[in-house]
Amino acid sequence: MTLHSMFRKQEVAGASSDRKPRLRGWRVWGVAAALMAMQGCTAVYKTTGDILVNFGRAEMTPYLLQYDDIGMACATGEGFTPFLSSFESVGAKPGRLAVLVNTLAATCSDGKAWEQELRYLREMRAGDVVSAQDARALQKRYAAVSAQRQYAAYQRMVDYYGEVDGPKDCPRLRSDFDEVVFMTGLLSGVQAVLNDAVADGSLGVPRDIAAKVERAAGCLDNEKWWGVPMGVRAALWNTLPMIAPDGVDAKAELRQAAAQGYQSGVRLASVLYVVSTYGTGDMDDVRAGIRGFAAHGKDLNADYRMMDSIAEFMITGISDRLWTEATGKRTPFDGLGTFWDDQGPQNDINIDDLL
Repeated sequence: MTLHSMFRKQEVAGASSDRKPRLRGWRVWGVAAALMAMQGCTAVYKTTGDILVNFGRAEMTPYLLQYDDIGMACATGEGFTPFLSSFESVGAKPGRLAVLVNTLAATCSDGKAWEQELRYLREMRAGDVVSAQDARALQKRYAAVSAQRQYAAYQRMVDYYGEVDGPKDCPRLRSDFDEVVFMTGLLSGVQAVLNDAVADGSLGVPRDIAAKVERAAGCLDNEKWWGVPMGVRAALWNTLPMIAPDGVDAKAELRQAAAQGYQSGVRLASVLYVVSTYGTGDMDDVRAGIRGFAAHGKDLNADYRMMDSIAEFMITGISDRLWTEATGKRTPFDGLGTFWDDQGPQNDINIDDLL
């Protein structure tokens, strides 16, 4: 090794040793800057989440409730639920909005499950057992998805407001928004139990939700909310007589709740009447509920069109099931409230349906 190269090496080594403290300093500043940037991003994300949640509560929810397009509601629910929920990781609190969007998302899978149920009925009528089995399997898959989303909505509601053990245990519902979220969570809890039953109990949704919902529904003003609170309680009394008060006439309460819905312009209680009596096999009441719903389609409450549209979506689903069981085809277009064995011109073949 030459002297020059040795000095050069020492010089380089010396220079390197001189720079080490500076580099360590820069590294410390770099790490600090990165941490500050990360904290800054977190703060920005949280602020964004807070703004989004506040906007959703103050603007999006009233707008959605006035909307009557179920397809749009379904798409909003599926598209918005994961996006909205993701802001929880940065400290925002979208819990109440998540009740609503999970419920809307369940309308997508509900519609698919019903379509497969109708296909199952048609295939059975045609004697195609294999295709019928395929349709039933798909129906259960979609029902399981619905149960998952509806149970998530119910759990979100419970996380925020708590469970109700008795009349003195009602949560403090400070606004109409709180009451809508609370009521929606209760309805989703019942639907989760029903859909999980269709899916062979694959999700294990607790059955005791029914009794909890029955108690909690008493926390809401029945007249203000279109008869739905009493409709929920009466539907559960009709289905589970062991939780009904002594001497109560559950079906009379259901009819009264449906009538309140007609008067208020939000026919959501009709669904409870029809679903409950369909479950107990009271077909005269089922038909009466569907006819009553169809006969009161005017003067609807413009502020809550979405609630009424969801009710129509569910009532039409049950009507389609009845029509398909009897005739192999669903409810005729614009024929909700009619039945295949009605006497009258509605049974005439409409040539436009064949084109």
